[in-house]
Amino acid sequence: MRERCFYVDSTGPKEGGFYLSNFGPLKKREILGGWPHPAQQELFTYLRGAAQQEGLLCELVRHPLDDTLQGILFPEISAGAVGFDMDSSLLRGPGVLSPQGDLLAFREALSQARASFTQARTVHNGQERIYLEHMDFDTADRLSEALIGRLLGRKSGTRHGRELHRFFGSATAWGNKDHIPALIEDMGCRVFIKGRPGTGKSTLLKKVAAAALRRGCDVEIYHCALDVGSLDMVLVRKEGFCVLDSTPPHQYFPTREGDEIIDMYARCVVPGTDEAHAGELNKLEGEYKQLVQKATGHLKEALEALERLSFQPDPEALEAEKARIAQVLFG
Repeated sequence: MRERCFYVDSTGPKEGGFYLSNFGPLKKREILGGWPHPAQQELFTYLRGAAQQEGLLCELVRHPLDDTLQGILFPEISAGAVGFDMDSSLLRGPGVLSPQGDLLAFREALSQARASFTQARTVHNGQERIYLEHMDFDTADRLSEALIGRLLGRKSGTRHGRELHRFFGSATAWGNKDHIPALIEDMGCRVFIKGRPGTGKSTLLKKVAAAALRRGCDVEIYHCALDVGSLDMVLVRKEGFCVLDSTPPHQYFPTREGDEIIDMYARCVVPGTDEAHAGELNKLEGEYKQLVQKATGHLKEALEALERLSFQPDPEALEAEKARIAQVLFG
Protein backbone atom coordinates (compact mmCIF):
# COMPACT_ATOMS: atom_id res chain seq x y z
CA MET A 1 0.00 0.00 0.00
CA ARG A 2 1.56 3.31 -1.13
CA GLU A 3 0.52 5.87 1.47
CA ARG A 4 1.87 8.55 3.75
CA CYS A 5 0.12 10.83 6.24
CA PHE A 6 0.54 14.39 7.46
CA TYR A 7 -1.43 17.50 8.45
CA VAL A 8 -1.91 20.82 6.68
CA ASP A 9 -3.47 22.57 9.69
CA SER A 10 -3.01 22.57 13.46
CA THR A 11 -4.86 23.18 16.71
CA GLY A 12 -1.96 25.37 17.87
CA PRO A 13 -1.89 29.05 18.78
CA LYS A 14 -2.10 30.34 15.22
CA GLU A 15 -5.20 29.73 13.11
CA GLY A 16 -4.84 28.81 9.47
CA GLY A 17 -2.59 26.30 7.81
CA PHE A 18 -0.86 25.17 4.64
CA TYR A 19 -3.85 24.37 2.45
CA LEU A 20 -2.63 26.56 -0.39
CA SER A 21 0.87 25.05 -0.39
CA ASN A 22 -0.49 21.52 -0.82
CA PHE A 23 -3.74 21.97 -2.77
CA GLY A 24 -3.13 25.23 -4.62
CA PRO A 25 -0.81 23.84 -7.35
CA LEU A 26 -3.07 20.86 -8.20
CA LYS A 27 -4.56 20.62 -11.69
CA LYS A 28 -7.70 18.95 -10.33
CA ARG A 29 -9.10 19.56 -6.86
CA GLU A 30 -12.30 19.65 -4.85
CA ILE A 31 -12.78 21.88 -1.80
CA LEU A 32 -15.50 20.69 0.58
CA GLY A 33 -17.02 23.04 3.14
CA GLY A 34 -19.86 22.38 5.54
CA TRP A 35 -19.72 18.59 5.35
CA PRO A 36 -20.15 16.64 8.63
CA HIS A 37 -17.19 14.52 9.65
CA PRO A 38 -18.83 11.13 8.95
CA ALA A 39 -19.69 12.18 5.38
CA GLN A 40 -16.13 13.43 4.77
CA GLN A 41 -14.70 10.16 6.09
CA GLU A 42 -16.93 8.17 3.77
CA LEU A 43 -15.94 10.27 0.78
CA PHE A 44 -12.19 10.19 1.41
CA THR A 45 -12.27 6.45 2.16
CA TYR A 46 -14.04 5.91 -1.16
CA LEU A 47 -11.42 7.97 -3.03
CA ARG A 48 -8.64 6.17 -1.19
CA GLY A 49 -9.97 2.79 -2.33
CA ALA A 50 -10.34 3.97 -5.92
CA ALA A 51 -6.75 5.23 -5.97
CA GLN A 52 -5.41 2.01 -4.49
CA GLN A 53 -7.09 0.02 -7.27
CA GLU A 54 -5.24 2.22 -9.77
CA GLY A 55 -1.94 1.79 -7.91
CA LEU A 56 -1.66 5.50 -7.17
CA LEU A 57 0.29 6.98 -4.28
CA CYS A 58 -2.13 8.34 -1.64
CA GLU A 59 -1.15 11.22 0.62
CA LEU A 60 -3.65 11.25 3.47
CA VAL A 61 -4.26 14.61 5.11
CA ARG A 62 -5.24 14.09 8.74
CA HIS A 63 -7.54 16.31 10.79
CA PRO A 64 -5.54 17.99 13.58
CA LEU A 65 -8.34 17.63 16.13
CA ASP A 66 -8.91 13.87 16.01
CA ASP A 67 -6.56 12.43 13.34
CA THR A 68 -9.45 11.41 11.08
CA LEU A 69 -9.21 12.04 7.34
CA GLN A 70 -9.48 15.70 6.33
CA GLY A 71 -8.28 15.35 2.77
CA ILE A 72 -6.45 13.26 0.22
CA LEU A 73 -3.81 14.00 -2.42
CA PHE A 74 -2.75 12.03 -5.49
CA PRO A 75 0.53 13.73 -6.50
CA GLU A 76 1.15 11.45 -9.50
CA ILE A 77 -1.96 12.83 -11.24
CA SER A 78 -1.92 16.29 -9.60
CA ALA A 79 -5.33 15.82 -7.97
CA GLY A 80 -6.83 16.01 -4.51
CA ALA A 81 -9.72 16.95 -2.26
CA VAL A 82 -9.87 18.58 1.16
CA GLY A 83 -12.68 19.31 3.60
CA PHE A 84 -13.18 22.15 6.05
CA ASP A 85 -15.04 22.01 9.36
CA MET A 86 -18.69 22.94 9.53
CA ASP A 87 -17.97 26.42 10.86
CA SER A 88 -15.84 27.30 7.84
CA SER A 89 -16.72 30.52 6.08
CA LEU A 90 -15.23 29.17 2.86
CA LEU A 91 -16.99 27.20 0.13
CA ARG A 92 -20.05 25.20 1.13
CA GLY A 93 -21.12 21.77 -0.02
CA PRO A 94 -24.46 21.07 -1.71
CA GLY A 95 -27.57 22.10 0.21
CA VAL A 96 -28.40 18.60 1.37
CA LEU A 97 -25.06 18.50 3.21
CA SER A 98 -25.34 21.91 4.88
CA PRO A 99 -24.60 21.97 8.63
CA GLN A 100 -27.28 22.31 11.27
CA GLY A 101 -27.11 23.39 14.88
CA ASP A 102 -25.23 25.89 17.01
CA LEU A 103 -21.45 25.93 16.59
CA LEU A 104 -20.80 28.25 19.53
CA ALA A 105 -19.56 25.50 21.90
CA PHE A 106 -17.15 24.16 19.30
CA ARG A 107 -15.73 27.59 18.49
CA GLU A 108 -15.33 28.58 22.14
CA ALA A 109 -13.62 25.32 23.14
CA LEU A 110 -11.18 25.51 20.23
CA SER A 111 -10.46 29.17 21.02
CA GLN A 112 -9.72 28.29 24.65
CA ALA A 113 -7.40 25.51 23.54
CA ARG A 114 -5.48 27.90 21.29
CA ALA A 115 -5.21 30.39 24.16
CA SER A 116 -3.73 27.72 26.46
CA PHE A 117 -1.27 26.64 23.76
CA THR A 118 -0.28 30.29 23.34
CA GLN A 119 0.53 30.46 27.06
CA ALA A 120 2.46 27.19 26.77
CA ARG A 121 4.47 28.67 23.93
CA THR A 122 5.36 31.66 26.12
CA VAL A 123 6.63 29.30 28.83
CA HIS A 124 8.62 27.41 26.18
CA ASN A 125 10.20 30.71 25.17
CA GLY A 126 11.40 31.05 28.75
CA GLN A 127 13.19 27.71 28.44
CA GLU A 128 14.73 28.78 25.14
CA ARG A 129 16.06 31.99 26.69
CA ILE A 130 18.14 30.08 29.22
CA TYR A 131 19.86 27.93 26.61
CA LEU A 132 20.29 30.78 24.13
CA GLU A 133 22.31 32.64 26.74
CA HIS A 134 24.74 29.70 26.90
CA MET A 135 24.99 28.77 23.20
CA ASP A 136 28.15 28.56 21.12
CA PHE A 137 26.74 29.89 17.85
CA ASP A 138 29.98 29.51 15.92
CA THR A 139 29.99 25.78 16.59
CA ALA A 140 26.32 25.56 15.60
CA ASP A 141 27.11 27.30 12.31
CA ARG A 142 29.96 24.91 11.58
CA LEU A 143 27.73 21.91 12.31
CA SER A 144 25.14 23.22 9.85
CA GLU A 145 27.72 23.85 7.13
CA ALA A 146 29.27 20.41 7.57
CA LEU A 147 25.88 18.67 7.46
CA ILE A 148 24.82 20.53 4.31
CA GLY A 149 28.10 19.58 2.68
CA ARG A 150 27.60 15.91 3.49
CA LEU A 151 23.95 15.83 2.39
CA LEU A 152 24.15 17.91 -0.76
CA GLY A 153 27.82 17.86 -1.73
CA ARG A 154 28.48 19.69 -4.98
CA LYS A 155 24.89 19.34 -6.18
CA SER A 156 23.62 22.30 -8.18
CA GLY A 157 20.42 23.09 -10.02
CA THR A 158 19.16 25.43 -12.72
CA ARG A 159 15.90 26.19 -10.93
CA HIS A 160 14.78 26.98 -7.43
CA GLY A 161 13.26 23.91 -5.81
CA ARG A 162 9.59 23.53 -4.99
CA GLU A 163 8.68 23.71 -1.31
CA LEU A 164 5.75 21.98 0.37
CA HIS A 165 4.81 23.16 3.86
CA ARG A 166 3.18 20.69 6.25
CA PHE A 167 2.98 19.37 9.81
CA PHE A 168 4.00 15.80 10.68
CA GLY A 169 2.15 15.93 13.99
CA SER A 170 -0.67 17.53 15.88
CA ALA A 171 -1.90 18.18 19.39
CA THR A 172 -5.13 16.21 19.11
CA ALA A 173 -7.97 15.74 21.57
CA TRP A 174 -6.25 12.47 22.56
CA GLY A 175 -2.78 13.98 23.01
CA ASN A 176 0.19 14.37 20.69
CA LYS A 177 0.15 12.34 17.49
CA ASP A 178 2.70 12.14 14.69
CA HIS A 179 3.24 10.18 11.48
CA ILE A 180 7.02 10.43 11.35
CA PRO A 181 7.90 6.69 10.96
CA ALA A 182 5.96 6.27 7.71
CA LEU A 183 7.12 9.62 6.33
CA ILE A 184 10.82 8.81 6.74
CA GLU A 185 10.69 5.06 6.14
CA ASP A 186 12.10 5.28 2.59
CA MET A 187 14.90 7.70 3.42
CA GLY A 188 18.38 6.22 3.10
CA CYS A 189 19.93 8.92 5.30
CA ARG A 190 18.08 10.01 8.43
CA VAL A 191 19.60 12.62 10.75
CA PHE A 192 18.07 12.86 14.22
CA ILE A 193 18.69 16.24 15.85
CA LYS A 194 18.76 16.22 19.65
CA GLY A 195 18.92 19.17 22.02
CA ARG A 196 17.04 21.47 24.39
CA PRO A 197 14.76 24.40 23.44
CA GLY A 198 16.78 27.21 21.93
CA THR A 199 19.83 25.12 20.99
CA GLY A 200 19.60 25.77 17.24
CA LYS A 201 17.63 22.78 15.96
CA SER A 202 15.13 24.82 13.94
CA THR A 203 17.86 27.15 12.66
CA LEU A 204 19.84 24.17 11.39
CA LEU A 205 16.73 22.80 9.65
CA LYS A 206 16.05 26.16 7.99
CA LYS A 207 19.61 26.26 6.66
CA VAL A 208 19.32 22.73 5.24
CA ALA A 209 15.98 23.58 3.59
CA ALA A 210 17.32 26.81 2.07
CA ALA A 211 20.44 25.08 0.74
CA ALA A 212 18.41 22.27 -0.85
CA LEU A 213 15.99 24.72 -2.48
CA ARG A 214 18.86 26.79 -3.90
CA ARG A 215 20.22 23.62 -5.50
CA GLY A 216 16.90 22.88 -7.20
CA CYS A 217 15.64 20.19 -4.81
CA ASP A 218 11.96 19.78 -4.05
CA VAL A 219 11.70 20.00 -0.26
CA GLU A 220 9.02 18.94 2.21
CA ILE A 221 9.19 21.39 5.11
CA TYR A 222 7.46 20.30 8.32
CA HIS A 223 6.62 23.01 10.83
CA CYS A 224 6.11 22.89 14.59
CA ALA A 225 2.38 22.76 15.36
CA LEU A 226 2.79 25.02 18.41
CA ASP A 227 5.08 27.52 16.66
CA VAL A 228 4.54 27.68 12.92
CA GLY A 229 7.68 29.78 12.51
CA SER A 230 9.81 26.93 13.84
CA LEU A 231 10.74 23.86 11.78
CA ASP A 232 10.64 20.26 12.98
CA MET A 233 11.74 18.34 9.86
CA VAL A 234 13.16 18.81 6.36
CA LEU A 235 12.76 15.95 3.89
CA VAL A 236 14.25 15.73 0.37
CA ARG A 237 12.93 12.58 -1.25
CA LYS A 238 14.94 12.59 -4.49
CA GLU A 239 18.18 12.95 -2.55
CA GLY A 240 17.03 10.31 -0.04
CA PHE A 241 17.56 12.23 3.19
CA CYS A 242 15.66 13.83 6.04
CA VAL A 243 16.72 15.86 9.04
CA LEU A 244 14.33 16.00 11.98
CA ASP A 245 13.99 17.48 15.44
CA SER A 246 13.86 14.25 17.42
CA THR A 247 12.98 15.57 20.87
CA PRO A 248 9.79 15.17 22.95
CA PRO A 249 6.96 14.93 22.12
CA HIS A 250 8.28 13.41 18.86
CA GLN A 251 11.36 11.58 20.07
CA TYR A 252 12.92 8.91 17.86
CA PHE A 253 16.30 7.20 17.68
CA PRO A 254 18.44 5.53 14.99
CA THR A 255 17.33 2.00 14.13
CA ARG A 256 19.37 1.11 11.05
CA GLU A 257 22.53 1.78 9.07
CA GLY A 258 22.58 5.29 7.62
CA ASP A 259 20.90 6.85 10.67
CA GLU A 260 22.83 9.33 12.78
CA ILE A 261 22.39 11.68 15.74
CA ILE A 262 23.56 15.28 16.07
CA ASP A 263 23.23 16.46 19.67
CA MET A 264 23.09 20.27 19.65
CA TYR A 265 23.06 20.47 23.44
CA ALA A 266 26.18 18.36 23.83
CA ARG A 267 28.01 20.13 21.00
CA CYS A 268 26.92 23.76 21.37
CA VAL A 269 25.86 24.54 24.97
CA VAL A 270 28.13 25.44 27.86
CA PRO A 271 28.54 22.29 30.02
CA GLY A 272 26.61 22.38 33.28
CA THR A 273 23.81 24.66 31.99
CA ASP A 274 21.09 22.19 33.01
CA GLU A 275 22.49 21.85 36.49
CA ALA A 276 23.05 25.58 36.99
CA HIS A 277 19.44 26.40 36.08
CA ALA A 278 17.72 23.24 37.28
CA GLY A 279 15.26 25.01 39.57
CA GLU A 280 13.97 27.45 36.96
CA LEU A 281 13.94 24.82 34.20
CA ASN A 282 11.94 22.37 36.31
CA LYS A 283 9.45 25.10 37.19
CA LEU A 284 9.00 26.06 33.55
CA GLU A 285 8.63 22.43 32.48
CA GLY A 286 5.90 21.90 35.08
CA GLU A 287 4.01 25.00 33.93
CA TYR A 288 4.33 23.92 30.31
CA LYS A 289 2.89 20.45 30.95
CA GLN A 290 -0.04 21.89 32.94
CA LEU A 291 -0.93 24.29 30.12
CA VAL A 292 -0.73 21.56 27.48
CA GLN A 293 -2.95 19.34 29.63
CA LYS A 294 -5.43 22.20 29.98
CA ALA A 295 -5.42 22.79 26.22
CA THR A 296 -6.00 19.08 25.55
CA GLY A 297 -9.07 19.20 27.78
CA HIS A 298 -10.48 22.05 25.68
CA LEU A 299 -9.76 20.08 22.49
CA LYS A 300 -11.82 17.19 23.85
CA GLU A 301 -14.66 19.61 24.49
CA ALA A 302 -14.35 20.94 20.94
CA LEU A 303 -14.44 17.43 19.47
CA GLU A 304 -17.47 16.46 21.54
CA ALA A 305 -19.27 19.60 20.35
CA LEU A 306 -18.38 18.85 16.74
CA GLU A 307 -19.63 15.28 17.05
CA ARG A 308 -22.95 16.48 18.50
CA LEU A 309 -23.40 18.68 15.45
CA SER A 310 -22.85 15.89 12.96
CA PHE A 311 -25.88 14.81 10.99
CA GLN A 312 -26.66 12.14 8.43
CA PRO A 313 -26.79 13.55 4.90
CA ASP A 314 -29.17 12.21 2.30
CA PRO A 315 -27.61 8.88 1.18
CA GLU A 316 -28.50 9.34 -2.47
CA ALA A 317 -27.06 12.86 -2.51
CA LEU A 318 -23.86 11.62 -0.87
CA GLU A 319 -23.48 8.81 -3.43
CA ALA A 320 -23.99 11.29 -6.24
CA GLU A 321 -21.31 13.57 -4.80
CA LYS A 322 -18.86 10.68 -4.43
CA ALA A 323 -19.33 9.75 -8.08
CA ARG A 324 -19.04 13.35 -9.25
CA ILE A 325 -15.86 14.07 -7.28
CA ALA A 326 -14.25 10.81 -8.38
CA GLN A 327 -14.95 11.77 -11.98
CA VAL A 328 -13.39 15.20 -11.47
CA LEU A 329 -10.23 13.78 -9.88
CA PHE A 330 -9.72 10.58 -11.88
CA GLY A 331 -11.66 11.26 -15.08
